[in-house]
Amino acid sequence: MFKRLLLAVSLLVTAVFGGFSFTPSANAQAIPEVSLTTSSTQLPSFDIPESSKLDLTEALPASSDISSSTQSLQQRSLDSVTQAVYNTDPGNAYTINTGQVYFDYIDQAGGQKWFNFQTTAPSKLTAFLQTVQSAAVDYDLHLFRLDLDTLQLVEEYYSVYGPQMDEQVSRIAPAGIYYLAVNTVAGYDASNPFYFTVVQSSVYDSAEPDDNYVYAKAKTSAFTVSQTIDNAFDEDWIKFTVSTAKQYTISFNNPAAGTNYQVNIYNQNLNQLATINQNTSGTYNMSAGTYYFRVLSTSSFNASQPYTFSVSNAAAAVTVSNITSDPNVSGYMTYGYGNKYRIQNYITVTGSARDSSGNAAANVPITVSIRTVLNNLLYTATTTTNSSGGFTASISSIQPGVGLYGYDNWVSYHYFDIIPIQFSSNNAVLSSNETTLYHFAYQIYQPH
Repeated sequence: MFKRLLLAVSLLVTAVFGGFSFTPSANAQAIPEVSLTTSSTQLPSFDIPESSKLDLTEALPASSDISSSTQSLQQRSLDSVTQAVYNTDPGNAYTINTGQVYFDYIDQAGGQKWFNFQTTAPSKLTAFLQTVQSAAVDYDLHLFRLDLDTLQLVEEYYSVYGPQMDEQVSRIAPAGIYYLAVNTVAGYDASNPFYFTVVQSSVYDSAEPDDNYVYAKAKTSAFTVSQTIDNAFDEDWIKFTVSTAKQYTISFNNPAAGTNYQVNIYNQNLNQLATINQNTSGTYNMSAGTYYFRVLSTSSFNASQPYTFSVSNAAAAVTVSNITSDPNVSGYMTYGYGNKYRIQNYITVTGSARDSSGNAAANVPITVSIRTVLNNLLYTATTTTNSSGGFTASISSIQPGVGLYGYDNWVSYHYFDIIPIQFSSNNAVLSSNETTLYHFAYQIYQPH
């Protein structure tokens, strides 16, 4: 069971939002305290890195919008950070604004701090808690909506990482009144504050909310997703279950200019295994088990430009279906050294890639390489297979053949080279039904 807040009683007052006041209003209606308890957990022991490269101690001024960019957030000063003091239950929740950074303290065992805010339009809400950096202190983060008909806190979302780990939670939120709670699971620190912010995103992808491993989208086979990073704290989590040991190609492409995204790979205990940088691809051996992928930004974001992340069956073999070249040269023929495709100045290769089980290797990089006799030059072209494993790759401006071999066809004498053609994926050489080509050099008319 995950650590959660158990809300035992209803709120008996309508929340009023206005200015910032640390002291509860004298004429405010009394609100019974809400009992927050944290049950024992079965969370795995893990060592997850910080949820963001951002540091909330470089905070936003009151008039600033946190959703502008990572760069602007990092350049802000601490002047506007505000501390609440009496907000130990929802009836005395401290009113905050979205897009600003706040700090507070928990000064007793079992302590809790409450905050509320109001939104006037539907949006995605992202709450981020920069916790106290102490192995003896563990704070959790909880987000509720206030049901105005029943005056109860409902629809809890929560983040329950361990000590020294930032907490993060998000939800797709209609306009309304929301409550944020920070409670201590273990220890407390009356001298060092926690920092937090709530961000509104008006543009977001259909997979949201997925900002926490608890809400990761589940996948059980090869997949491709196209999603966005909609704010500086946005994280996209995917839970991937591997039933039998297999080799996978993992590719991550981010075309958003001026941004830098990465993917972290974790095992089922959330211990980090690898990091994939944007616009790269790699092949990984994955044993049976559960894995998590987390996509995040380390520098800026673009809520309108999707990235593409794919986990595909790694290619093991290629079947060439056709190779075309210059007119009057292109074709599949024999010069006495077996049937091969003949090429000259350029080639276009069409084929399909399969994994070790014979299934289509979708969305994997394929590199086609040939090496000419003259100057021993290497020519390559790289492409990506489609959803069915098919691909097409072209190489142009191939230098002339030397003509090491000759063939008499009774009309003319053809001179040619025999050159290798190789296929690879992520530097792994693939088997293929075609391994050599006839590289046509020239012919001499010699009728018999």
